Amino acid sequence: MKTINFTLTILIIGLSSCSDTSNSNKLESDDYDTKEKRVEILKKEIKSFSNFENAEFELFNVNGFSNSRTTLPGASSWDYKFVIKVESSKVDKWTHGMIKTKPDNYDDGWMTEIIKERKSEWKTGSEPEFYIRKGDNVIMVVYQDEGIIFKRVINN
Repeated sequence: MKTINFTLTILIIGLSSCSDTSNSNKLESDDYDTKEKRVEILKKEIKSFSNFENAEFELFNVNGFSNSRTTLPGASSWDYKFVIKVESSKVDKWTHGMIKTKPDNYDDGWMTEIIKERKSEWKTGSEPEFYIRKGDNVIMVVYQDEGIIFKRVINN
């Protein structure tokens, strides 16, 4: 009986991994041509505090994403890097509950990397404001006047 149960378990796991759905653990905005599609994809993967009109992202999730999960997720590990364009009046909805800070040295390389394909859509002129979430590995870099929010969330 144990042999049959073991065989059935292996068969079910094997069949569940045979799917036309991509089982990728990376999701990048460079794979989508339109703002509308990028916004649609990102909204499925993050907690959104308001509508946004444009997005760029590089997301890594060890468990894959909402459109590719065919089995139960395992241990959580992710690195979400994204930038969105919101109405300036909606920025406060995104910073609510976060702590404004002034970092001594900040590496903005990830920000430059995610917008490199469409830099002209992410021009800023104002000074950035930095926010963190106490107890979590979350940072936001906000350009209030432009309504541009860069956010990085890491969970290991």
